Amino acid sequence: MKLIKESAPYIRRKADVKRMMLDVVIALTPITIFSCVMYGWSAIYVLLIAIAIMLASEAIFVYLVNKPQYDGSKKTFKEKLKEAYSHYTINNLLAPLISALIYALIMPAGTSVWIVIVGALFGIVIGKLLFGGLGSNIFNPAALGRVAASICFKLDHKSSNIVDIVAGGTPLAHTNGNIANITNYKLFDLFIGNVPGAMGEAGKIAIIVGGIYLLIRKSADIRAMLSTIITFAFLMLIAGLKVDSANALNIMLYQLLSGGLIFGAVFMVTDPVTSPTTKFGRILYGSLVAALAVLIRLFGAFPEGVAFAILIMNMFVPTIDYYKWSSPKYNYKQFIVLGAILAVLVGIILLAL
Repeated sequence: MKLIKESAPYIRRKADVKRMMLDVVIALTPITIFSCVMYGWSAIYVLLIAIAIMLASEAIFVYLVNKPQYDGSKKTFKEKLKEAYSHYTINNLLAPLISALIYALIMPAGTSVWIVIVGALFGIVIGKLLFGGLGSNIFNPAALGRVAASICFKLDHKSSNIVDIVAGGTPLAHTNGNIANITNYKLFDLFIGNVPGAMGEAGKIAIIVGGIYLLIRKSADIRAMLSTIITFAFLMLIAGLKVDSANALNIMLYQLLSGGLIFGAVFMVTDPVTSPTTKFGRILYGSLVAALAVLIRLFGAFPEGVAFAILIMNMFVPTIDYYKWSSPKYNYKQFIVLGAILAVLVGIILLAL
């Protein structure tokens, strides 16, 4: 038997990485166009800077890794470039492009140029290139860049000196930690995107269109996507019943349609490089991302929590995929474990609230 070493993502169907990544770019197009129309130049320059930084970083990395070693012969710089970039493929273009688009779309429109640059560099260099580049990273580069910007620069959608007034404060910021405070925006406005916030969180219709395209093309895993959304909705409904039973459904829908949960479920949780490879592993992964996002929103210092939750769960993917308990097939023990975890979380939410 011949063993062939390959890097992630690992695909178990008749498709290739190039086609899958191209599908993601196409799926991101509706929400990208929506953001540019909604926020204008405030969104366009964030997108352009993020794309330029991440593409340039990838290109420099490819050169440094593949530049010819000195063998005694003198080569011109042009010859060195040609030899190094003979290893540059379409995947080296599409992968950073996807990371750049997602990173920009989870940033507020009008973010200061230098903050966009620092976050993009942190995400692509620390989150991906230092791990070895394409397919070797354990963290989602876009989420890492966004979190770095949030922590280092207090990028929380509320600082008027950072966020353009066009973007304003995300609806979650106006709840002031009280999930029952949902009178600021109507649910219909949240759904159609007639609200402020990060560029990619507003246009739910555009996100759903992109998600449907990915599922039709089989370029995203529906298990990870649905487990994230369903678990989040379930836990938020429990929290809503605890704080205001008469208004629990509206509280759940407000939380579901606010922030980046749906965007994260469609475009970030489904990332094949940083998510588990097994069927149940992806269900567990999506459920735990949603659970952490709920806990952060209810009890954390930030009104949003999706990017943080994704990064935390990225660290546990090797554990979820560990061969001694992971399996390519479903079995009842897996769902008992998931049910037990959710039961504990429900208990924590009810006691803490």
